[in-house]
Amino acid sequence: MKVLWINQKASLKGGAEQYIFNTVEQMKSFDVSSSLLYEANEETQDEFLDIFEEAYPLLTAYEQILQINPDVIYIHQLDTYEMYEEIIKTKIPTVRFFHDHKLFCLREHKYTTIKKHTCTKKLGLGCYGCLGFINKDESSLGFSINTLGKMEKLQYINKKLNHFIVASSYMKEHLSLHEFDEQKITVNPLYAANKFEHSTATNFTENKTLLFVGQLINGKGLDALLKAMNKIPKDYDLVIVGTGKQEEYFKHYAKELKLQDRVKFVGQATHNQLEEYYKKAYCLIVPSRAPETFNLVGIEAQKVGLPVIATNVGGISQWLTHDVNGLLVQPNDIKDLEKKINDLIADKKLHQRLCFNVLKTMMYEHDSFAHANLLVETFKKYLGVHYA
Repeated sequence: MKVLWINQKASLKGGAEQYIFNTVEQMKSFDVSSSLLYEANEETQDEFLDIFEEAYPLLTAYEQILQINPDVIYIHQLDTYEMYEEIIKTKIPTVRFFHDHKLFCLREHKYTTIKKHTCTKKLGLGCYGCLGFINKDESSLGFSINTLGKMEKLQYINKKLNHFIVASSYMKEHLSLHEFDEQKITVNPLYAANKFEHSTATNFTENKTLLFVGQLINGKGLDALLKAMNKIPKDYDLVIVGTGKQEEYFKHYAKELKLQDRVKFVGQATHNQLEEYYKKAYCLIVPSRAPETFNLVGIEAQKVGLPVIATNVGGISQWLTHDVNGLLVQPNDIKDLEKKINDLIADKKLHQRLCFNVLKTMMYEHDSFAHANLLVETFKKYLGVHYA
């Protein structure tokens, strides 16, 4: 089977790209060959490009696709209406994976601008009321205007694709809310890369580091976690892994809260570095207010054996069951977040039980082979694609 992957970026800097990289490697065991088309003006990395049989900048989509002649086109992050027209015109079966809410929110992040409340509503005129159509950018004005008409047009052309893959039941429901055909949607949960392995020598209960991993943007709720830190025992610190648009704001906010001695910003981390951070933590905290489509970070931490405290938004409940393999909190509820962290610190037996359940869960779920197998079966079943 020959799969053509289409994505804006061709580097390992984003979650979508990391998923593509890992899945292309895993699908080789199913005799799947992979090609790539990517946006011509994007930065590339040889490590990412080398995983494919062939990789080209996306210039004349129709001609390039016919030349590559794939069995299936697997689309990821692509926001150009005209490109979709060219892809559909080839009449080659098309599948799209939805990594985010870009097609369903004028400001992309699905939480309200003023009060920062989690939003799960259908895209519509009410989105203008929360100022969602104003987005910061690097233009001379410092912002751009997104319109409902543009988003609806992109939804319209996407609905013409043959099939859709999502990582959670939440995301399937969200596509259905926007009138995507439910019969064309397959839920295929994400997985942690094989690089992340549980170490039986690790005793997480001995650690006194709380860990945050993610983009430093308001949607990830880091401000709520920083505020909660003042109610957490002083011998516990917080390590923050990641970068983002609000990085300087969060650093300033930590100083304003007088947490500079207990909070460490370490920037971006490699897989090996990240695994070490997981192994040295007491728990991972995912305080998102934006509804996560899945949240791969939580699965990575659990595969190492680390328990997770996360907000009950979006697809998080797909992999976290409260009081079984982690603890759920309500978004923007700082008191609830404080309580759950303190409960886990005070009750070592609870912590040990969650660690045990995490390990037991990860032995049977969120496996890279199972994900790739369902992906191949989906291509074959819904699109009539068969091995050569």
